[in-house]
Amino acid sequence: MDVALYLPDSGYYERHVEFGRSGDFLTSPETHPAFGALLAQFALLMWRALGSPRPFHVIEYGAGAGSLCRQFVEAAPHLDTQFAEALCYEIVERSAFLRALQQAKLIDLTGRVTWLHPDAEPEPARGCVIANEVVDALPVHRLRQTDAGLVEIYVSVKGENYVESEGPLSRPELATYLHEESIEPPTGSVVEICLAAREWLTDAGRRLDRGYCVTIDFGGDASALYRSATPRGGLKCFHQHGWTDDPFDRPGLLDITAPVDFTNLKRVGAEMGLALMSETSQGQLLLQLGLPAALDRMESSNLPAEQVHRNRTGIAMLADPCGLGAFRVLVQKHNAPDCALEPAPAAGDWLRLLPADVVEWPQ
Repeated sequence: MDVALYLPDSGYYERHVEFGRSGDFLTSPETHPAFGALLAQFALLMWRALGSPRPFHVIEYGAGAGSLCRQFVEAAPHLDTQFAEALCYEIVERSAFLRALQQAKLIDLTGRVTWLHPDAEPEPARGCVIANEVVDALPVHRLRQTDAGLVEIYVSVKGENYVESEGPLSRPELATYLHEESIEPPTGSVVEICLAAREWLTDAGRRLDRGYCVTIDFGGDASALYRSATPRGGLKCFHQHGWTDDPFDRPGLLDITAPVDFTNLKRVGAEMGLALMSETSQGQLLLQLGLPAALDRMESSNLPAEQVHRNRTGIAMLADPCGLGAFRVLVQKHNAPDCALEPAPAAGDWLRLLPADVVEWPQ
């Protein structure tokens, strides 16, 4: 999975990935720019809870095409000018291809957005970490539950084809984790365990002296994920908004994802001093932050009726409980107080929080 996604010049994220309706998948920032504006409102509340520090670092992992970054940075001045002046937006991007793409697309934000080298020693800062659909693309171990216990599924080569083979577990902690959670998957089922999530969250946590870590992704608690596992497992590979569960189908040309185990993230966070602040759905979070106001502003705008309909549809999709709205939002904190959720002031003009080209969304 790691090779198929990140091998230099050949991995999916290293040569041709496209986001949005013309690409292979649609993330929240590509669904509607209100997503970034609402997260900026969330960060504003965190900034105030921390005592309005200067600078306030927002560190985004895996920024894709840079859409969330642009939406966030452009919304900030409309929410609070002092917040915008304190904002220091930083991106941690492993893919050299995507990093170059982001720098080209965000060139007009030079000086307001910087890139941090993934392998550089982090300097703890006050602010928040944002990871939107990052953890689901971290490489996983695949295990099968047999009558004799767990075996690991390995990738082998037979002739010119990749095939699966089974053998003993490569890491003892794979079995230890399920045992400590008192979970035994159904016999014959396949489960994915992401040990790389520990490394990622450890890195993210080390970047915070005081602040918050916001993880947005699809998945669930360990009990729900593993006790309901099926023989097909949870791995999915995306291409042109369709998907397959065959990771050997055109490796390097498909995005590969696996459901995120949020129990693991909470457990690792607790071990390293990241306390749980909240856990909710994306839909519920955005509703609390003011998504209904965005819908109302669109309805009362002077945009043509067709554009109003398109924008309302896009905004509503962000909170759809059968789609993006079902994603989980885990907020962990380090040396920081809780921050109450509240929408942007009623007097705020939601249309001004969105990029000027919102009236063209979507084509």
